[in-house]
Amino acid sequence: MSEPFDFDAFIRGTSLARRTVSAYRVDNRDAIDRLKAAHDALPTDDGDEREASTVGTERADLAEQIGALRAEMEASRVEWVIRTLGPDEFKKVMDDDDLSTFDQIAMQSRAPEGCANPSLYNDLPNLTADQWKQIAGAIGSAQWAVLVNDANNLIMTKVAVPDFSPATSGTRTPLGLSAN
Repeated sequence: MSEPFDFDAFIRGTSLARRTVSAYRVDNRDAIDRLKAAHDALPTDDGDEREASTVGTERADLAEQIGALRAEMEASRVEWVIRTLGPDEFKKVMDDDDLSTFDQIAMQSRAPEGCANPSLYNDLPNLTADQWKQIAGAIGSAQWAVLVNDANNLIMTKVAVPDFSPATSGTRTPLGLSAN
């Protein structure tokens, strides 16, 4: 016989889905793109012996510069953990025209209001909408758009648990398709 459902334990021990979002404090994408274009424009065929040494050295120098810029950028990465929205928060975001994207991300970066166990959310940065607005200004619109897109994807993602059962996974047909 199974145990009776413990509602209080369920509520206290359940947390909303999370995702790590990030931004770079140093954004070298334009310089990397320019160097990559210069690298790719060089002939891959070394030609005769005189060209082989200069083209090969130039390609290696450009590759080294690209690697250094990527490493600098990666070292500057800042990550935050955010959570999805609960149903009431989602409704509020959808219905309240006065709420900004910064308000939405702020909600996602702290424990939900009235949460039965706020300690489940200690890994969230607990930033305000104004702080997210300052972050957006510091990282620029391109990186901010990626962060917001990741946050929105987290909100809209369905829970899907893949079927790993060997007995059934080989016999299942994709949805909407018949076996005939």
